[in-house]
Amino acid sequence: MKIFYVSSYGKNDDKGIYILKFDETSLQMKRVQQIITKDYPSYMIVNNQVLYIAYKNTESYNAGGGIGSFSIYKDELLLNNNYSSSGRSYTHLCLDDKQRYIFAANYHTGATASYQLENKIITQKICAVRHTGLGPDLLKRQTGPHAHCVGITPDKEFVYSVDLGADKIVMYRYHQGVLMEDKAYTVNIVPGSGPRHMIFSKDGRFAYLVNEIANNIMVFKYTDGHFSMIQAIHCIPRHFKGFSSASAIRLTSSGEHLFVSNRGHDSIAMYRVNKETGKISLLYMVHTGKNPRDFNIIDDKYLIVGCQGSNKLQVLTFDEENEKLLLSDSELEIPAPVCIAFE
Repeated sequence: MKIFYVSSYGKNDDKGIYILKFDETSLQMKRVQQIITKDYPSYMIVNNQVLYIAYKNTESYNAGGGIGSFSIYKDELLLNNNYSSSGRSYTHLCLDDKQRYIFAANYHTGATASYQLENKIITQKICAVRHTGLGPDLLKRQTGPHAHCVGITPDKEFVYSVDLGADKIVMYRYHQGVLMEDKAYTVNIVPGSGPRHMIFSKDGRFAYLVNEIANNIMVFKYTDGHFSMIQAIHCIPRHFKGFSSASAIRLTSSGEHLFVSNRGHDSIAMYRVNKETGKISLLYMVHTGKNPRDFNIIDDKYLIVGCQGSNKLQVLTFDEENEKLLLSDSELEIPAPVCIAFE
């Protein structure tokens, strides 16, 4: 049995954090517990038996939002604390490797923030840096900066913040949690791309950036803090004429395959990774329920997909050696799932 966590944008008391069990033999998922949260839990990460959560403010005034910390004890989540941020809503989180600081992306204000951690408790806000810039998207997603993803580079030299609205990867030096942009390293992405999430190869030599608006993946070689693009490849078929927006991106632990979820085309796209060159090649796509906003990979054998528009989780089986990704019959109703996390 594998324990995993799902954050939900359900209405009223349906929203919150769902604790679930997954049986690898039967492929069945089972609810264990629901923790109702005041705000929408938009993103979660698990590290060292602690679940950290980014909250989206549900109030019409500046009272909610912020981040939270829960200790994991067997099948339970025990609240360490919630740290309100006066209405600031966050969409993504990352930790430094010594778990002293937590960094958060604020989509709505276009800012990157940092907080101090002490024994799993979020003790204080250190700083927040507002991004600048905009893009040409006609659907108004780029009328201003929208930080969507934060992470730490493999060399630990930078905190990076992917900005969907400004078409940038903003690179920050960080000392004692204080963020200082190093403009010599900040990357400008092709206007109108709408970068959403970025991950690195296991050896840290390559970065994979998924673009929500352009519906493509850009592959970069990463050397001494600098990015050089070596490939751009589509996430959806060229003949598809409907609206779609690329969402989550993940690698298998082997680093040999990469997946992206497509909301609108409603699919998971699977790519083979050339670990020498970093480049990827599309194998095929598997259709899912509506709006697969997030997914996660268990043991390089299963994908749990959160279909926000269908209010359900789905299980896909994955045979990495034979490169077979199949949608199973196993699914479970969960109101508007938006993030899936486990350690």
